[in-house]
Amino acid sequence: MTCNISRPYIGENVTNKMPSFSRVRNDMIFKKGDAIEIFAFPAGRPVSCTWSLSLNMVSKPLLSGDAETCVDQSVRILVPSEKLVPGFYTLKIHVNLSESKFLDGAAGFGYEIDSIKFTESKPADFESFWSKAKVSLSKIPLNKEEMFIKEMNDREISEYNVKEASIPEKYDPQGVKTEAVKLYKIKFDSAGGMRMHGWLALPAGEGPFPGILVLPGAGCAKVPAPVEHARHGYVALMLQIHGMDVDLEKYETPNAYLKCLGGRPEDEYYYNVILGCVQAVNYLKSRADVDTKRLAVAGGSQGGFLSIATAALCPEIKALASAICYYGYWPYRDWSGLLNTRKTDGFDGGLPPFNRTDPRQNSLSYFDAMNFASMVKAPVIMDVCLCDGPSPAVTVYAVFRSLESKQKKIMWSPGTDHDIMFSFERLAWKFLDYELSK
Repeated sequence: MTCNISRPYIGENVTNKMPSFSRVRNDMIFKKGDAIEIFAFPAGRPVSCTWSLSLNMVSKPLLSGDAETCVDQSVRILVPSEKLVPGFYTLKIHVNLSESKFLDGAAGFGYEIDSIKFTESKPADFESFWSKAKVSLSKIPLNKEEMFIKEMNDREISEYNVKEASIPEKYDPQGVKTEAVKLYKIKFDSAGGMRMHGWLALPAGEGPFPGILVLPGAGCAKVPAPVEHARHGYVALMLQIHGMDVDLEKYETPNAYLKCLGGRPEDEYYYNVILGCVQAVNYLKSRADVDTKRLAVAGGSQGGFLSIATAALCPEIKALASAICYYGYWPYRDWSGLLNTRKTDGFDGGLPPFNRTDPRQNSLSYFDAMNFASMVKAPVIMDVCLCDGPSPAVTVYAVFRSLESKQKKIMWSPGTDHDIMFSFERLAWKFLDYELSK
């Protein structure tokens, strides 16, 4: 559901080189009173092992020690919890296999995360700013076009998944609702003079069907057709957010993309991108084959961020799945970067600073997934990779904690670095089906 990369399916996961686990908390989210005991399995016979611990995203360690080598070829690390404050941590593991050979690994964990305090950065005019943006968008007609591409049967969908959509043939057979879909290319007008492009996939049978907007990860490239989503019974729109066709042979990344100008928020690149996502919801609502009371949005990484932003601005969205959400909690991101420049550990218990008068920080606050989350009331399912680089655990959790949703779930993947988990994907399909059936 949230995978949005156009490339062949490889099947290799993005995990740490040294698998780790805890018998105390299998999700590695420890509570007060827990022994923070972590085992790691190096790909070799451990002779000795040392470890160091730092705050999430911070390079300089705040604690270090020796690990115990065990008879099952694992290493046992015991972190003194009395020296920790609520937060997310990165545990770096150095295993000596001989005098000349060694292996390095890492593990992530959380400690007393319900007690984490987050820096507030939401602008006072955040909601009115985006409300005005939606008013301006409402004056732009869709001028929609669609072009039929082909019909696809069950076998062709499975083959397409592996060759083009970076997912297995049929990873969720119990969720399949139809064995035939129709595929279209669509276009519509949006903010900033952009002509948005997308793939539209329709399930076989009589509608109306639930609708789902699928949003891509970072980059400027081809996007896969959401035929698996249609096979799950949804009218599915996969949006190319840059105003370019969905399957060009070559893409030029816009100069302003993933940069912060630090001026007026309306001049930032994501301003028109987010409004393009809102217009995509308007497109789905305009279709007679879509049940407008059963609308969902989903995406991973950048798509996870955009799904939060879209649900915040579109109250007609009834459920969403946001995986490894990017672009969240910018005060912490900026603070950790400063700590790394200064080579300090940041372990003073204080909150990351936020300066409204700083043009960059002010502008980013209008696009922080954490600030959009405070407007989301629809049911949400999210996941977190505890060893994630692009979407660090503390930033994703800040988004989750900020959600106003009464029904919200978060799933933890302890040893994974910014990857898709098909167990989460299956749960997400069940979650959306359930919430949209109410």
